[in-house]
Amino acid sequence: MIASQTKASPASRDWNNRLFSAFLGSVLIVFLVAVALVLLSNVWWLAGARDLEGCTGCQVFLKALRDPQVHFAVRLSLVTALLTTIIALLVAIPSAYALSRFRFRGEKLIDTVLDLPIVIPPPVVGMSLLMFFLTPAGHAVNALTPGWLVKLLNGFLSLATGHPIEDDGSTWAYTTRGIVVAQFFVVCSLAVRAVKSTLDTIGSRHEDVARTLGCTRRQAFLRVVLPMATSGIVAGAVMSWARAIAEFGPIIFFCGSTPWKTEVMPVSMFISYSGGRVENSVALVIIMVMISMVTLLTFKKLGGRGYLW
Repeated sequence: MIASQTKASPASRDWNNRLFSAFLGSVLIVFLVAVALVLLSNVWWLAGARDLEGCTGCQVFLKALRDPQVHFAVRLSLVTALLTTIIALLVAIPSAYALSRFRFRGEKLIDTVLDLPIVIPPPVVGMSLLMFFLTPAGHAVNALTPGWLVKLLNGFLSLATGHPIEDDGSTWAYTTRGIVVAQFFVVCSLAVRAVKSTLDTIGSRHEDVARTLGCTRRQAFLRVVLPMATSGIVAGAVMSWARAIAEFGPIIFFCGSTPWKTEVMPVSMFISYSGGRVENSVALVIIMVMISMVTLLTFKKLGGRGYLW
């Protein structure tokens, strides 16, 4: 009798379920509204702002879209991020395959080292790169860098940005080509994780069948694994590119903040803000948010899952 009285009635259980569901939904809605308000506050503020010349926020934004220096920053960001993503994938695909298929001692240590560039503060990566190129090993890398590679990179970046880019080739630090190095050391670990997640999902059954039919491991990798992992690799490339284009800390420490040289979009935003041109900085923020939205939509269109582990 007592037990039956302590049991909740169906109506009471239904009410509790509805109340808990409403709580969960409310938390989600509050967070989404907070994110939307924070991001849209840039547009809100710029709409009522005026610069020192008396231009309205909308005019400042349109002026920023026509500004050659902003064009340079956007082009430099897009091109260096593309180069970084290509190089990162060339390293990430074989590395991720080895991590996904082979078992060896020290896996946890390797995983820890691999994840360090992702979890440590970005300025630490930039400062560490700068210190590396001040050591004998860094001097050796500078000395062994072929002159034709320096000229090729500078020529390509000059052509892509529409602005002449030159350096004496003595060091990678404080150069435009050094941006790719700074982005690479953060993005490559992310790319390895993304590709490994895809390979883990696929499993080894299909390539095992291919090897029983006479394929070597290399042939099974090229003919079976890569085609099956294409969508995941492309989605990982999109996310790696997005991360590269957003990098600020490693670049500002390793390459500096020189206008018309190492002025990618985040650095250009920092320069504008430091110089008191807040309106220009906010205009660049809006451009970067728009690029990020397009990137995320592209990622989801390519079948991205939204997680890497």
